[in-house]
Amino acid sequence: MFSPHADDVVLSCFGALRPGGEVVTVFAGVPGDPVFLAPWDELLGARTSREMAQERLREDAAAYRGTGVELDAWDHLDGQYRTGPPDTGALRREMRERIGRAGEVWLPSAIGSHPDHLAVRDTGLAACRELAAAGRPPRVRLYADYPYQLFAMSNRHRAHGTWSTYTWHNADPLALTEWFGTHFPDASEEEARPLPYALDGDTTAAKERAIRCHRTQVPELDRASYGKLLDPANLGREYAWDLPAHLWEPVDAGPPPPPAPSPPGGRDT
Repeated sequence: MFSPHADDVVLSCFGALRPGGEVVTVFAGVPGDPVFLAPWDELLGARTSREMAQERLREDAAAYRGTGVELDAWDHLDGQYRTGPPDTGALRREMRERIGRAGEVWLPSAIGSHPDHLAVRDTGLAACRELAAAGRPPRVRLYADYPYQLFAMSNRHRAHGTWSTYTWHNADPLALTEWFGTHFPDASEEEARPLPYALDGDTTAAKERAIRCHRTQVPELDRASYGKLLDPANLGREYAWDLPAHLWEPVDAGPPPPPAPSPPGGRDT
């Protein structure tokens, strides 16, 4: 399972974690400049991005403690720390080696079009195509990135006038089906429908504890989702797609969705 950043797999597909599985945090590199401070880290109250990146590595380890999952942090730099695009050639070689050992891979779907999520998804699919050409095709699953799935559902229902502006829940996967059909136009109707995963109460509670380990990120993510990030009804629903080989070609992610309006007295997300 590939997590672009420290918290993405925990947020998006915690219920799929199994003892003996592997999770790779791809953009886990630590900036070399001891005084550099990126805008996101500054927003979160960091003194330097180097210190923040080191803290996020500790948070990641804490989130997976007790899951039985092997965690591997790669040293590719987060987008906010880079001066250009990632080295997708090196990343593809690393991903191909890891996927080839596993036989099944989970990649972010990149709902929201975050550049780092797109890089992991499309570079991972390129690695899968190479493995298939060598006679070793893996099973591929895309997970619906959380909380971007909340944004997609809320934006759709606000546009249709069927939800209140500030109602945030991920109970209706139709927005995800529409998103998939737009960005994977060769998919059939059945392939475009996400597979829902309902977590039981104990797993949902464990997921919340793991998310709270990412304490530097949670307050801002919760603010961006209007206090619904840790709602048990949201955490207990996860979505993913089985991705057949004919959909492994790169796709046009399109522009990011429009930002949600701030509630009265709030800031823009």
